[in-house]
Amino acid sequence: MEFIHQHHFAASVERVAAMLADEEFVRLRASAAGGAPSDDGDVWVDGTAQGAFTVSIRRVVPASSIPKEFRSLVGNDLHVRYTEAWQEPSGDDRVGTFAVEIVGAPGHAAGALGLTPTADGCDFLATGEVKVQVPLFGAMVERAVKDAVVKGLDAELASADAWLER
Repeated sequence: MEFIHQHHFAASVERVAAMLADEEFVRLRASAAGGAPSDDGDVWVDGTAQGAFTVSIRRVVPASSIPKEFRSLVGNDLHVRYTEAWQEPSGDDRVGTFAVEIVGAPGHAAGALGLTPTADGCDFLATGEVKVQVPLFGAMVERAVKDAVVKGLDAELASADAWLER
């Protein structure tokens, strides 16, 4: 199941990239999307906004955050691994990729990210696809995962706007 998510930042591509590569912001972002730090770590940033950088977030999300009918597929908690890889700047735009894995669950989400300058800031675009390998219920689970990814993006982007206003 494909999805597209757009957002406008009232800040330059460079400033938004610097925020995305800031470990303090990544911690705020991780908590904004819900859950607690996982046993295998919390957040990592490798690289800097001036070049290529990778963001990794590991968190534990209560299964109560997904519809009841799917909880038996994942247990009491969801161990979520999120990775974002941004390429070095090329022209005015920034591009990257992302992947979301729910450990032990039969599905994942992945896609592309972009920052494009505008007259009053920059536009953020996330395009992706959710794939779930569950017979009979796959489409329903994909919809639930897609909704959770979009809800998480909304929370993270709201925290990003607040960060940029400081």
